[in-house]
Amino acid sequence: MSKIYLIHGLMGTSILHFKNQIQAWCVSHEVIALDLPGHGKNQFEAQDPFFQSALGWVSEQIQMQGKGHIVGLSLGASVAIHLALRIPKLCESIVLTGYAPAIPTHMTGIMKEQYEAFLNIEENNPEVAREFMRLHGENWYQTLKAVLKDFTFNYPTVTFEQIQKLNVPTLVLNGSNEKHERDAVFEMANSNKIIQAGLIPGAGHTANMERPEIYNLVVQTFWDNMNSIDSVQPN
Repeated sequence: MSKIYLIHGLMGTSILHFKNQIQAWCVSHEVIALDLPGHGKNQFEAQDPFFQSALGWVSEQIQMQGKGHIVGLSLGASVAIHLALRIPKLCESIVLTGYAPAIPTHMTGIMKEQYEAFLNIEENNPEVAREFMRLHGENWYQTLKAVLKDFTFNYPTVTFEQIQKLNVPTLVLNGSNEKHERDAVFEMANSNKIIQAGLIPGAGHTANMERPEIYNLVVQTFWDNMNSIDSVQPN
């Protein structure tokens, strides 16, 4: 039974962000829902800078538990592709959703506005702040600041040259609503023949949560096709 590692997005947990996928895949796969440092049940606090320490933690977990399919949403998708570039032997495949390899220049201002809004979330949206406390514990605000700082001012960009060198079977599966995520699908697929790509109609940044039936079918088809190709490879 192959392993599937799930890696959630900003201030979520993998059980929360991949609830529908866990239900669909738990019978045929060993599903491992990873919570990044500072999130959910993870006992390790979020470090500043966040991304590289989180990537290191994830790689350690997979090295201990064994190679598998890595499925990432947003923040988790960035972790997945950087893991595939750094230690490809840990990845049967990667599935990226809500993902773009870089932030377009025209979105820089929007990112900074979101950063400021989130930093004032206790005042602007106390209900969401209470939910973050429930999910992540007393250090939730430290986690929020660390992740936002990295993704606003030091986004873990993947260059065209890195995409060309990617040698792990990859599916980029974004929603169709966000222009920069639509563009990312085509740009990545055109850069490397190992990358499969698709858009889920009517879905946004969290396509796996918004249109789970379509998402699950496409991902399972991607894996099934991988297995079919492997089965006919010459010895």
